[in-house]
Amino acid sequence: MSTMEQEIENVLRAVPKPAPPAGLKEELVAKVRLPPFPPAPQTLTVPKAPANWLRRWWPVLAPAAATLACAVGLTVQQVEINSLKQAIQDLSRDAGGNTPVLSMAATGTNDAPSETDAATPTQQEISRLKERASQLSVEVAQLEQMRTENVKLRTQLTEPPAGFLTPEETEALAKAKERAESIVCINNLKQLGLSVRVWAVDNAELSPPSILDMTNEMSTPKILHCPGDKTRETASGWAAYTSANCSYDYLAPSVPEVGTEPMRVAFRCPIHGHVCLCDGSVQGYVGKQHPEQLVQRNGKLYFEPSAQPAQGAAASTTNDAQQAFRRRYGLEGSGGTAPTPPPTDGSNP
Repeated sequence: MSTMEQEIENVLRAVPKPAPPAGLKEELVAKVRLPPFPPAPQTLTVPKAPANWLRRWWPVLAPAAATLACAVGLTVQQVEINSLKQAIQDLSRDAGGNTPVLSMAATGTNDAPSETDAATPTQQEISRLKERASQLSVEVAQLEQMRTENVKLRTQLTEPPAGFLTPEETEALAKAKERAESIVCINNLKQLGLSVRVWAVDNAELSPPSILDMTNEMSTPKILHCPGDKTRETASGWAAYTSANCSYDYLAPSVPEVGTEPMRVAFRCPIHGHVCLCDGSVQGYVGKQHPEQLVQRNGKLYFEPSAQPAQGAAASTTNDAQQAFRRRYGLEGSGGTAPTPPPTDGSNP
Protein backbone atom coordinates (compact mmCIF):
# COMPACT_ATOMS: atom_id res chain seq x y z
CA MET A 1 0.00 0.00 0.00
CA SER A 2 1.36 3.44 -0.96
CA THR A 3 1.74 6.39 1.40
CA MET A 4 -1.12 8.31 -0.23
CA GLU A 5 -3.53 5.41 0.24
CA GLN A 6 -2.44 5.04 3.87
CA GLU A 7 -3.15 8.72 4.55
CA ILE A 8 -6.59 8.49 2.92
CA GLU A 9 -7.46 5.47 5.05
CA ASN A 10 -6.38 7.24 8.24
CA VAL A 11 -8.51 10.29 7.37
CA LEU A 12 -11.57 8.11 6.77
CA ARG A 13 -11.09 6.32 10.05
CA ALA A 14 -10.86 9.64 11.91
CA VAL A 15 -14.33 10.74 10.72
CA PRO A 16 -16.86 10.62 13.69
CA LYS A 17 -19.56 7.94 13.49
CA PRO A 18 -23.18 9.25 13.16
CA ALA A 19 -25.48 8.56 16.14
CA PRO A 20 -28.92 6.97 15.50
CA PRO A 21 -31.97 9.13 16.29
CA ALA A 22 -33.76 8.51 19.57
CA GLY A 23 -36.68 6.11 19.54
CA LEU A 24 -35.63 4.39 16.29
CA LYS A 25 -35.56 0.91 17.84
CA GLU A 26 -39.09 1.18 19.36
CA GLU A 27 -40.45 2.49 16.07
CA LEU A 28 -38.99 -0.43 14.10
CA VAL A 29 -40.34 -2.97 16.61
CA ALA A 30 -43.78 -1.45 16.40
CA LYS A 31 -43.80 -1.70 12.65
CA VAL A 32 -42.87 -5.41 12.58
CA ARG A 33 -45.86 -7.74 11.93
CA LEU A 34 -45.48 -11.40 12.88
CA PRO A 35 -47.45 -14.18 11.07
CA PRO A 36 -50.18 -16.00 13.02
CA PHE A 37 -49.28 -19.19 14.84
CA PRO A 38 -49.70 -22.42 12.76
CA PRO A 39 -52.64 -24.69 13.58
CA ALA A 40 -52.15 -27.60 15.90
CA PRO A 41 -50.81 -30.79 14.14
CA GLN A 42 -53.28 -33.47 13.31
CA THR A 43 -52.90 -36.96 14.84
CA LEU A 44 -51.64 -39.55 12.32
CA THR A 45 -53.57 -42.78 12.12
CA VAL A 46 -51.22 -45.82 12.07
CA PRO A 47 -52.71 -48.88 10.34
CA LYS A 48 -52.89 -51.96 12.46
CA ALA A 49 -50.83 -55.02 11.60
CA PRO A 50 -52.73 -57.87 9.99
CA ALA A 51 -53.88 -60.41 12.40
CA ASN A 52 -52.67 -63.44 10.27
CA TRP A 53 -48.76 -63.71 10.06
CA LEU A 54 -48.94 -66.11 7.13
CA ARG A 55 -50.57 -63.46 4.98
CA ARG A 56 -47.64 -61.18 5.86
CA TRP A 57 -44.72 -63.60 5.21
CA TRP A 58 -46.00 -65.69 2.28
CA PRO A 59 -44.00 -63.74 -0.40
CA VAL A 60 -40.80 -64.89 1.33
CA LEU A 61 -41.83 -68.36 2.41
CA ALA A 62 -43.02 -69.50 -1.06
CA PRO A 63 -39.63 -69.13 -2.86
CA ALA A 64 -37.81 -70.60 0.11
CA ALA A 65 -40.05 -73.68 0.07
CA ALA A 66 -39.53 -74.15 -3.69
CA THR A 67 -35.73 -73.86 -3.30
CA LEU A 68 -35.75 -76.40 -0.47
CA ALA A 69 -37.76 -78.84 -2.57
CA CYS A 70 -35.32 -78.53 -5.50
CA ALA A 71 -32.36 -79.09 -3.21
CA VAL A 72 -33.93 -82.22 -1.77
CA GLY A 73 -34.68 -83.57 -5.26
CA LEU A 74 -31.11 -82.93 -6.47
CA THR A 75 -29.68 -84.60 -3.38
CA VAL A 76 -31.79 -87.70 -3.90
CA GLN A 77 -30.79 -87.91 -7.59
CA GLN A 78 -27.09 -87.49 -6.75
CA VAL A 79 -27.31 -90.30 -4.21
CA GLU A 80 -28.92 -92.57 -6.78
CA ILE A 81 -26.31 -91.74 -9.40
CA ASN A 82 -23.48 -92.52 -6.96
CA SER A 83 -25.15 -95.81 -6.10
CA LEU A 84 -25.42 -96.75 -9.78
CA LYS A 85 -21.76 -95.87 -10.41
CA GLN A 86 -20.66 -97.98 -7.49
CA ALA A 87 -22.77 -100.91 -8.68
CA ILE A 88 -21.28 -100.65 -12.19
CA GLN A 89 -17.73 -100.58 -10.82
CA ASP A 90 -18.41 -103.63 -8.63
CA LEU A 91 -19.84 -105.57 -11.55
CA SER A 92 -16.93 -104.63 -13.82
CA ARG A 93 -14.39 -105.67 -11.21
CA ASP A 94 -16.14 -108.99 -10.57
CA ALA A 95 -16.55 -109.87 -14.27
CA GLY A 96 -12.94 -108.95 -15.20
CA GLY A 97 -13.88 -106.56 -17.95
CA ASN A 98 -16.46 -108.88 -19.59
CA THR A 99 -19.52 -107.37 -17.97
CA PRO A 100 -22.80 -108.49 -19.59
CA VAL A 101 -25.41 -106.00 -20.57
CA LEU A 102 -26.77 -104.48 -17.36
CA SER A 103 -30.55 -104.45 -17.26
CA MET A 104 -32.40 -101.27 -16.63
CA ALA A 105 -34.39 -102.84 -13.80
CA ALA A 106 -31.25 -103.80 -11.89
CA THR A 107 -29.92 -100.25 -12.03
CA GLY A 108 -33.20 -98.75 -10.99
CA THR A 109 -33.39 -96.27 -13.88
CA ASN A 110 -34.42 -96.30 -17.53
CA ASP A 111 -32.10 -93.51 -18.76
CA ALA A 112 -28.54 -94.43 -17.64
CA PRO A 113 -26.62 -96.43 -20.35
CA SER A 114 -24.57 -99.46 -19.32
CA GLU A 115 -20.75 -99.47 -19.28
CA THR A 116 -20.62 -102.12 -22.01
CA ASP A 117 -22.69 -99.95 -24.35
CA ALA A 118 -20.30 -97.04 -23.74
CA ALA A 119 -17.16 -99.15 -24.10
CA THR A 120 -18.17 -100.84 -27.37
CA PRO A 121 -17.72 -97.75 -29.63
CA THR A 122 -14.43 -97.00 -27.89
CA GLN A 123 -13.09 -100.49 -28.57
CA GLN A 124 -14.20 -100.25 -32.19
CA GLU A 125 -12.42 -96.90 -32.58
CA ILE A 126 -9.26 -98.32 -30.99
CA SER A 127 -9.34 -101.31 -33.35
CA ARG A 128 -9.81 -99.05 -36.35
CA LEU A 129 -6.89 -96.83 -35.30
CA LYS A 130 -4.63 -99.86 -34.77
CA GLU A 131 -5.49 -101.15 -38.23
CA ARG A 132 -4.80 -97.74 -39.75
CA ALA A 133 -1.47 -97.52 -37.93
CA SER A 134 -0.48 -100.92 -39.34
CA GLN A 135 -1.33 -99.78 -42.87
CA LEU A 136 0.70 -96.60 -42.40
CA SER A 137 3.67 -98.60 -41.14
CA VAL A 138 3.57 -100.78 -44.25
CA GLU A 139 3.37 -97.69 -46.48
CA VAL A 140 6.30 -96.06 -44.67
CA ALA A 141 8.38 -99.20 -45.15
CA GLN A 142 7.55 -99.20 -48.88
CA LEU A 143 8.51 -95.53 -49.18
CA GLU A 144 11.83 -96.17 -47.44
CA GLN A 145 12.54 -99.02 -49.83
CA MET A 146 11.69 -96.82 -52.83
CA ARG A 147 13.94 -94.05 -51.52
CA THR A 148 16.83 -96.50 -51.13
CA GLU A 149 16.32 -97.73 -54.68
CA ASN A 150 16.21 -94.16 -56.01
CA VAL A 151 19.48 -93.32 -54.27
CA LYS A 152 21.08 -96.44 -55.75
CA LEU A 153 19.82 -95.60 -59.25
CA ARG A 154 21.03 -92.00 -58.92
CA THR A 155 24.46 -93.26 -57.89
CA GLN A 156 24.55 -95.62 -60.85
CA LEU A 157 23.62 -92.80 -63.24
CA THR A 158 26.28 -90.51 -61.79
CA GLU A 159 29.04 -93.11 -61.85
CA PRO A 160 28.57 -95.84 -64.47
CA PRO A 161 29.73 -99.22 -63.21
CA ALA A 162 32.97 -100.81 -64.32
CA GLY A 163 32.60 -102.55 -67.63
CA PHE A 164 29.82 -100.27 -68.77
CA LEU A 165 32.21 -98.75 -71.32
CA THR A 166 34.92 -100.48 -73.27
CA PRO A 167 38.52 -99.33 -72.77
CA GLU A 168 38.44 -97.61 -76.16
CA GLU A 169 35.23 -95.79 -75.25
CA THR A 170 36.63 -94.83 -71.86
CA GLU A 171 39.75 -93.45 -73.50
CA ALA A 172 37.69 -91.59 -76.10
CA LEU A 173 35.49 -90.16 -73.34
CA ALA A 174 38.55 -89.00 -71.40
CA LYS A 175 40.01 -87.37 -74.52
CA ALA A 176 36.70 -85.65 -75.27
CA LYS A 177 36.54 -84.35 -71.72
CA GLU A 178 40.13 -83.11 -71.94
CA ARG A 179 39.41 -81.41 -75.28
CA ALA A 180 36.31 -79.72 -73.80
CA GLU A 181 38.36 -78.46 -70.87
CA SER A 182 41.01 -77.21 -73.30
CA ILE A 183 38.39 -75.28 -75.28
CA VAL A 184 37.06 -73.66 -72.09
CA CYS A 185 40.65 -72.76 -71.13
CA ILE A 186 41.23 -71.10 -74.52
CA ASN A 187 38.03 -69.09 -74.14
CA ASN A 188 39.15 -67.96 -70.68
CA LEU A 189 42.49 -66.79 -72.09
CA LYS A 190 40.73 -64.91 -74.90
CA GLN A 191 38.59 -63.06 -72.35
CA LEU A 192 41.66 -62.24 -70.28
CA GLY A 193 43.49 -60.92 -73.35
CA LEU A 194 40.49 -58.78 -74.25
CA SER A 195 40.35 -57.43 -70.70
CA VAL A 196 44.01 -56.40 -70.90
CA ARG A 197 43.43 -54.60 -74.20
CA VAL A 198 40.36 -52.76 -72.87
CA TRP A 199 42.22 -51.70 -69.71
CA ALA A 200 45.17 -50.51 -71.79
CA VAL A 201 42.93 -48.39 -74.03
CA ASP A 202 41.59 -46.57 -70.95
CA ASN A 203 45.07 -46.18 -69.39
CA ALA A 204 47.35 -44.77 -72.09
CA GLU A 205 48.30 -48.18 -73.59
CA LEU A 206 49.66 -49.41 -70.25
CA SER A 207 48.90 -52.98 -69.26
CA PRO A 208 47.33 -53.49 -65.80
CA PRO A 209 49.80 -53.91 -62.90
CA SER A 210 47.91 -56.96 -61.59
CA ILE A 211 44.86 -59.04 -62.26
CA LEU A 212 42.86 -57.35 -59.51
CA ASP A 213 43.31 -53.98 -61.24
CA MET A 214 41.21 -55.09 -64.22
CA THR A 215 38.32 -56.74 -62.38
CA ASN A 216 35.96 -54.16 -63.92
CA GLU A 217 36.84 -55.49 -67.36
CA MET A 218 36.16 -59.11 -66.33
CA SER A 219 32.61 -60.28 -65.80
CA THR A 220 33.37 -63.04 -63.31
CA PRO A 221 36.40 -64.56 -61.53
CA LYS A 222 35.51 -67.93 -63.05
CA ILE A 223 37.54 -67.09 -66.18
CA LEU A 224 40.69 -67.10 -64.01
CA HIS A 225 40.28 -70.82 -63.23
CA CYS A 226 41.26 -73.48 -65.75
CA PRO A 227 38.81 -76.42 -65.73
CA GLY A 228 41.76 -78.80 -65.99
CA ASP A 229 43.28 -77.45 -62.75
CA LYS A 230 42.01 -79.81 -60.06
CA THR A 231 44.17 -78.32 -57.28
CA ARG A 232 42.34 -74.99 -57.16
CA GLU A 233 38.74 -73.96 -56.64
CA THR A 234 36.74 -71.32 -58.47
CA ALA A 235 36.04 -68.16 -56.47
CA SER A 236 32.35 -67.46 -55.95
CA GLY A 237 32.90 -63.70 -56.31
CA TRP A 238 35.50 -60.97 -56.29
CA ALA A 239 35.11 -60.54 -52.54
CA ALA A 240 36.26 -64.12 -52.00
CA TYR A 241 38.93 -64.12 -54.73
CA THR A 242 42.60 -64.69 -53.85
CA SER A 243 45.69 -65.57 -55.84
CA ALA A 244 45.08 -69.21 -54.91
CA ASN A 245 42.01 -69.19 -57.19
CA CYS A 246 43.97 -68.19 -60.33
CA SER A 247 45.29 -70.95 -62.61
CA TYR A 248 47.07 -68.68 -65.12
CA ASP A 249 50.44 -66.94 -65.01
CA TYR A 250 50.29 -63.18 -65.70
CA LEU A 251 53.60 -62.35 -67.43
CA ALA A 252 53.11 -58.79 -68.71
CA PRO A 253 52.27 -56.45 -65.80
CA SER A 254 52.66 -52.67 -66.27
CA VAL A 255 53.94 -52.88 -69.87
CA PRO A 256 54.04 -49.43 -71.52
CA GLU A 257 52.69 -49.30 -75.05
CA VAL A 258 51.61 -52.89 -74.86
CA GLY A 259 50.32 -52.75 -78.43
CA THR A 260 53.86 -52.40 -79.80
CA GLU A 261 54.76 -55.94 -78.64
CA PRO A 262 51.96 -58.10 -80.04
CA MET A 263 54.00 -61.33 -79.81
CA ARG A 264 54.80 -60.98 -76.14
CA VAL A 265 53.12 -63.57 -73.88
CA ALA A 266 50.64 -61.99 -71.46
CA PHE A 267 49.05 -65.13 -69.94
CA ARG A 268 50.16 -68.75 -69.85
CA CYS A 269 48.25 -71.87 -68.80
CA PRO A 270 50.61 -74.37 -67.12
CA ILE A 271 47.99 -77.13 -67.45
CA HIS A 272 47.40 -77.19 -71.22
CA GLY A 273 50.32 -75.07 -72.42
CA HIS A 274 48.13 -72.40 -74.06
CA VAL A 275 49.50 -68.85 -74.24
CA CYS A 276 47.68 -65.56 -74.70
CA LEU A 277 49.66 -62.82 -76.48
CA CYS A 278 49.50 -59.09 -75.86
CA ASP A 279 47.49 -58.60 -79.05
CA GLY A 280 44.70 -60.75 -77.57
CA SER A 281 45.28 -63.88 -79.67
CA VAL A 282 45.66 -67.34 -78.14
CA GLN A 283 48.09 -70.04 -79.30
CA GLY A 284 47.05 -73.53 -78.24
CA TYR A 285 49.33 -76.20 -76.78
CA VAL A 286 52.48 -74.17 -77.47
CA GLY A 287 53.97 -74.77 -74.01
CA LYS A 288 53.38 -78.55 -74.26
CA GLN A 289 53.93 -79.40 -77.92
CA HIS A 290 56.28 -76.63 -79.12
CA PRO A 291 58.12 -75.20 -76.12
CA GLU A 292 60.97 -74.14 -78.42
CA GLN A 293 58.68 -71.48 -79.87
CA LEU A 294 58.67 -69.62 -76.54
CA VAL A 295 61.78 -67.46 -76.38
CA GLN A 296 63.02 -65.61 -73.29
CA ARG A 297 64.62 -62.20 -73.96
CA ASN A 298 65.45 -59.53 -71.38
CA GLY A 299 63.19 -61.18 -68.82
CA LYS A 300 60.27 -61.23 -71.26
CA LEU A 301 58.65 -64.24 -72.89
CA TYR A 302 57.89 -64.04 -76.61
CA PHE A 303 56.14 -66.37 -79.00
CA GLU A 304 58.23 -66.97 -82.15
CA PRO A 305 56.82 -69.63 -84.47
CA SER A 306 59.46 -71.78 -86.14
CA ALA A 307 60.36 -71.30 -89.82
CA GLN A 308 58.83 -73.41 -92.54
CA PRO A 309 60.41 -76.90 -92.80
CA ALA A 310 62.98 -77.55 -95.53
CA GLN A 311 62.13 -79.30 -98.79
CA GLY A 312 63.51 -82.63 -97.57
CA ALA A 313 61.53 -82.42 -94.38
CA ALA A 314 58.38 -81.61 -96.36
CA ALA A 315 58.94 -84.60 -98.62
CA SER A 316 59.48 -86.84 -95.61
CA THR A 317 56.25 -85.59 -94.10
CA THR A 318 54.42 -86.29 -97.35
CA ASN A 319 55.82 -89.84 -97.54
CA ASP A 320 54.77 -90.51 -93.94
CA ALA A 321 51.26 -89.31 -94.71
CA GLN A 322 51.06 -91.56 -97.77
CA GLN A 323 52.24 -94.58 -95.83
CA ALA A 324 49.65 -93.93 -93.13
CA PHE A 325 47.01 -93.61 -95.86
CA ARG A 326 48.05 -96.96 -97.37
CA ARG A 327 47.93 -98.69 -94.00
CA ARG A 328 44.49 -97.27 -93.35
CA TYR A 329 43.07 -98.70 -96.60
CA GLY A 330 45.02 -102.00 -96.44
CA LEU A 331 47.05 -101.29 -99.61
CA GLU A 332 50.48 -101.66 -98.11
CA GLY A 333 52.44 -104.48 -99.85
CA SER A 334 49.83 -104.94 -102.59
CA GLY A 335 50.24 -104.25 -106.26
CA GLY A 336 47.09 -102.22 -106.55
CA THR A 337 46.98 -98.55 -107.01
CA ALA A 338 46.07 -96.63 -103.90
CA PRO A 339 43.62 -93.80 -104.15
CA THR A 340 45.02 -90.35 -104.06
CA PRO A 341 45.77 -89.44 -100.43
CA PRO A 342 44.55 -86.14 -99.05
CA PRO A 343 47.04 -83.26 -99.14
CA THR A 344 49.06 -82.64 -96.00
CA ASP A 345 49.00 -78.84 -96.15
CA GLY A 346 45.32 -78.64 -95.12
CA SER A 347 44.10 -77.42 -98.55
CA ASN A 348 41.17 -78.98 -100.34
CA PRO A 349 42.06 -81.47 -103.15
